[in-house]
Amino acid sequence: MIRTPMIAALLLGATALPASPPTDSQSAPPEARIRQMGRYLEAVADPQRGVYIRAYDGQWYYARVEDNCTRLTRSAALRFEPSPGGYFDRNSALRAGGWRCLIASVTLSHEPPRRRSGTP
Repeated sequence: MIRTPMIAALLLGATALPASPPTDSQSAPPEARIRQMGRYLEAVADPQRGVYIRAYDGQWYYARVEDNCTRLTRSAALRFEPSPGGYFDRNSALRAGGWRCLIASVTLSHEPPRRRSGTP
């Protein structure tokens, strides 16, 4: 019988705790999937960090790599490895200059920033 009041007190205390502040994952843009990745229109490398991809429907996406991908340069030859079903998402990878880079996230994006003339 002593256990019932103790459990009630614990439950009451748990509901009185303040809400935790939002974490980075809560404020991050939602994950996306690119359908029919074999038909993408354009890819623009964001050196060592990710790649902007324009899908067949004209929508831009940003695929961020898990770690720095040192071979991901503006002039690297890119090859995409979609996940099963042909989707390109966080379970996919890309090859940059022959090195495999795992994808951390794919999100909707604006078009890539324009390079100024004279910028490598």
